[in-house]
Amino acid sequence: MIRTVANPAGHDAHLMQSVYTAGSLVGVLVGEELEKAGVAPELFSFLGWITLLQPVSPGGLAAETGMPPTTIRDYVRRLVERGDIRKVPNPADGRSYHLVLTAQGRRLSDRGWPAVVASFERLEPLLGRPAAEYLAIVEELRAGLRQALAQRPAAAAH
Repeated sequence: MIRTVANPAGHDAHLMQSVYTAGSLVGVLVGEELEKAGVAPELFSFLGWITLLQPVSPGGLAAETGMPPTTIRDYVRRLVERGDIRKVPNPADGRSYHLVLTAQGRRLSDRGWPAVVASFERLEPLLGRPAAEYLAIVEELRAGLRQALAQRPAAAAH
């Protein structure tokens, strides 16, 4: 049980710590399953976002994940070097590009997805409510977080 710390403003700010830690725990659980499947966990989640959103621009990934552009550039460089993704011209803007999976990236994504499913199957029987309820809450939380980040002063943006 988490001890609630008295907060003079009456905020339930420990939500931030709990969500942050939940993300870390998900990483550990999914990472274990990926390793059992022989898939390196490194960058698998990022590859998953490309899989879901492709063709996607680096800006689209930043908007969805909240990652700073420098991190996205590094991850893209590494995945291109590994041969998992490729850059294709953005038809709407000749100065930018979209990211898409290569055949190798698709095989990696397809090989790793059952590990994500296995990690969910380990968790689901332990949940107190249907997974769809958690998903709805997480989507609402992610939308609120994106709005909060969009409202920050320009100098604080990455």
